Amino acid sequence: MDKTGTDSIIPNRKYKDSFFTALFGTKENLLELYKVLHPEDTDVTVNDIEKTVLENVLLVRRYNDAAMKVRNRLLVLSEHQSTPNPNMPLRLLLYIAEEYEKIIKKNSNMQALYSKKQLKLPAPEFYVVYTGSGRYSNYMDLTDSFPEGYKNSPFLQLSVKVITDEDRNNILGGYIAFVKKAEKLRYTPGYTLSSALKETVQWCQEEGILARFMEERSEEVMSLMLEEWNIEDAIKYNREEGRQEGRQEGRQEGMVYAYYEMDLNTKEIAEKLKLTEEEVLDIINKKDTI
Repeated sequence: MDKTGTDSIIPNRKYKDSFFTALFGTKENLLELYKVLHPEDTDVTVNDIEKTVLENVLLVRRYNDAAMKVRNRLLVLSEHQSTPNPNMPLRLLLYIAEEYEKIIKKNSNMQALYSKKQLKLPAPEFYVVYTGSGRYSNYMDLTDSFPEGYKNSPFLQLSVKVITDEDRNNILGGYIAFVKKAEKLRYTPGYTLSSALKETVQWCQEEGILARFMEERSEEVMSLMLEEWNIEDAIKYNREEGRQEGRQEGRQEGMVYAYYEMDLNTKEIAEKLKLTEEEVLDIINKKDTI
């Protein structure tokens, strides 16, 4: 227990959405997203959409993921801008086990697992939204983590669909197109982060990409993306500084900042980096006063 008398310290700050979760933060937009994934389901309505809160067992960055229940389906989407995490199927396995446990407890109790009546659960669907420039297979499979020779094991299967299509006529493809355009301009000589975002938003408005959202919330989009880029650059800078100068302190501070922006509390950060909670909080406070 720390000197404040709590088991863990959660710094007093307000976390913002990312562009991803802001875009898919309403049932109306989740409905559009669902129709992209299931165009055959023509009679689904906004009343069928139920937003689902994701747990930390799944997420690296909680604010870049979304989930929803639609009738008898449970859909989970995770956004990875640069490289899809190869451990995503394993993390999703842990997530869905916890989610099913909560569903069972909500609808009955865990003793129902031992009854003669078969329990009914929403069918899971897992997606990774990838906006990077590399080429990846259409699916990531849990069996890739198994020993050699178990690729086609029938005993435990879990696949994650990788989505890369930037169809500008739908909400998901429009999002991918926006991010790819912004990332390209970000690294183009002569552009600042702000000017890259301004031009990308203007391009979307001219091309009719995410038209309604851009018209209503373009300034918020730029603010959210700029904050996310600044976080990424700060993490890269601190890691590189630590490598170049051989300073353990620099590496530790960089990792503390990274985990802090991922919404971990001080106890979790301390355990990962083998520090005390007081040391973690000192680093965070130093950053916030700069």
